Amino acid sequence: MYREQDFAYTVKQTRLRTALGISLILAFLALVILLTLLKLEALQLLCAGLGFIVCYFIWSFKIMPWINYNRYMKDMRNGQKRKLECVFREISSETGMHDRVEVRDVTVTVDETGVPKSSMGSILARLNNSGGEEKVERQFKFDADKSFPDIKPGEKVVITSYGSFITDIKPIRV
Repeated sequence: MYREQDFAYTVKQTRLRTALGISLILAFLALVILLTLLKLEALQLLCAGLGFIVCYFIWSFKIMPWINYNRYMKDMRNGQKRKLECVFREISSETGMHDRVEVRDVTVTVDETGVPKSSMGSILARLNNSGGEEKVERQFKFDADKSFPDIKPGEKVVITSYGSFITDIKPIRV
């Protein structure tokens, strides 16, 4: 799901947008200095105020999301990944924000019988499940910018995850 091209594209876009933002800041600063030298105080104040508003807006809504997404992608690439075999239940149609990244919730059912008895997930599953059945519902986060593979509810899948973020999901076809 995440390829090397995705990582390279994110780095490139982050650098490009940061450079454009800094050049916009420098352009407004040069204009303010020019107006100061020309002693046009009213225009200087107007330019400084307008420049601050425009630069703050651009930085907050166009550059910082890419910086945060780049950080998220670096963490995902270099972090510890886990694989989990489970049954896909549903993917949320609504998006939300998690760790400053837009995501959708993916719900799966995990069979805890194959998990070592010492793991915390298995212990919690046995405490919550007195009927002897050791199935646990788990929720993962899926990047809203990515397209979800064609997986039907009830189908077995293998999920590769970094924390609660899905980095790869593949159906198990028999």
